[in-house]
Amino acid sequence: MKNNQVIFNGIHDGKMTLPKDFAVLFPKMTRLLDKAYKVEFTLNGNQRFRQYIWTLNGGSTIGWLCKLEHCVPQGRNIIPEHILLSQNMGGIVEYWLEDNTMEAESFIDANQFTFSLVDSTVGIGGWEQNYADECKLQGIEPMNTSDFLTFALETNGNTTFYNHKTKEVFVYLHDDYSPFEITPHKGHPLCTIYQYDKAPTFVDFVETLAGQWLQVIESKN
Repeated sequence: MKNNQVIFNGIHDGKMTLPKDFAVLFPKMTRLLDKAYKVEFTLNGNQRFRQYIWTLNGGSTIGWLCKLEHCVPQGRNIIPEHILLSQNMGGIVEYWLEDNTMEAESFIDANQFTFSLVDSTVGIGGWEQNYADECKLQGIEPMNTSDFLTFALETNGNTTFYNHKTKEVFVYLHDDYSPFEITPHKGHPLCTIYQYDKAPTFVDFVETLAGQWLQVIESKN
């Protein structure tokens, strides 16, 4: 097996140049990213990554590893706000916390990916048949899952997705659990589709995530 080859492209401290429309649409995320130390590298000559590293009091760090993507997959109805975010910040594929912040809860907890364009898929992340069956049992008309795009996948299978027409965000909770305030979508069965009470749209979701991490950083500094 060929060894992985890592090439470091750049190390940046301080502000990263973000386009004005990004800063206007995502002010909290812009503030969060501006606080980070950045390391960029390429794996095996083709996949670029960027680490965002935030240093806390005492020298410990928390951070994200993001996959940098510039090509937009076709046929998935990825909304412009998602493209703007991922092409500038990247898609989160790993994160780390230090011991004193492990109790902090955020939208990326236990996620395999969040916002990655190439990993995002049409639908609700493989729960389509289960969803249809549950709606049939309850006598509820299911939504058209082809209108959705899954942009986050949790290790336990829960998925987060948006409607590309309305830009509303939903989460499929097969285990009926979330540490955040949620409401079943318009009378839907338990263990199916919910909405975050405080993050109804994609932009709200991004800004809430940024606020969650800003709170951790500012509480430890």
